[in-house]
Amino acid sequence: MDVQIAAYHSLRWLLRPFLLRGVAIATHGLNHIPQQGAAIIVCNHRSDTDGLLMTLALPRYIAWIVADYMTTIPMTRHLLALTGMVPVKTEGQPTPSSIKQALGRLKQGKLLGIFPEGEDYIFANDFTAPLAQLRSGFAHLAYMAQVPVIPAMIVPQAEKLEPITIPTTVRPHIEKHYDLANIQSIVRYRSADVRIGKAISLETVARLDKHEQVGWLQMQTRQAMLNLQN
Repeated sequence: MDVQIAAYHSLRWLLRPFLLRGVAIATHGLNHIPQQGAAIIVCNHRSDTDGLLMTLALPRYIAWIVADYMTTIPMTRHLLALTGMVPVKTEGQPTPSSIKQALGRLKQGKLLGIFPEGEDYIFANDFTAPLAQLRSGFAHLAYMAQVPVIPAMIVPQAEKLEPITIPTTVRPHIEKHYDLANIQSIVRYRSADVRIGKAISLETVARLDKHEQVGWLQMQTRQAMLNLQN
């Protein structure tokens, strides 16, 4: 077995009793996740625990796109490298290295996971806000790799805002990107549905140029996510 996949599943098994303790997860649409082959999972982003929740809910290995500042934190740097996660800048354009790594995971036939709303939506703490507009990076990757996109939604059934606590060793790294004075609390789930939709393929719009295909995929993916939410 691939070393990264083996490490991912080992850590998933070892940490499962402790991760998201007390959170009830119901998963729907697992049949839409292919048993093998590359695809991009696109999910909404309400909480900083979303990656963990999706990792526990879905049986296949997922190479998640993660904020690059996580690689500067000693306790996460080695785990991210060991499990093959892909760090990407939270501001500006992704680096050629990040794009190469992401495409490499897809070329290997792996699932790539992305939260294209970005982290700003997490820290807004607005329960009434609709799904944010999706950044186009996932659609560009899908076009370049010619892989399908699988829409997913985390739909909370019970949640609450809790005061955010950031360890002193981590705080300096996050403060470079966010004004923590404006971040007072963060969503914590008590129960949530993970809903997976049908894959969206570019094959049906292959006649269009790249710009049109990317725009179409953005629009179709967001609409599919909204449909899963309802």
